[in-house]
Amino acid sequence: MSSLRILTGFFSGPRLYLMPHRTDEEGNPRSPDPRWLALTGLLIALLLVLGGMFLIRKLGRAARLQDCVMSGRTDCAPIDPASVRGQ
Repeated sequence: MSSLRILTGFFSGPRLYLMPHRTDEEGNPRSPDPRWLALTGLLIALLLVLGGMFLIRKLGRAARLQDCVMSGRTDCAPIDPASVRGQ
C-alpha cells in the first residue's frame, strides 16, 4: 500500500465534531462525537502523569541535597568554577 493511499485514507476518514452541527433534516441535529471526551481525558491523564514525574524528580533531587547537607558534608552541590573566580 502506498503512503499516498494511506494519507488519503487518513484524511478522508470520519470527522470528529466537538460541538453539535446542524443537519439538513429539521429537528435532527448531529450530536457531538463521544471520542472527543475520550481524547480530552487521555490528554489530561497524560499531562498529570508527566507533571507527577517532573515533581518526583525535582523533589527527589532536593531531598538528596538536604540529606547531604544534614549529614554535615560540604561537597553536596556542584560548584561552577567560573562563578568562584568572579568571571
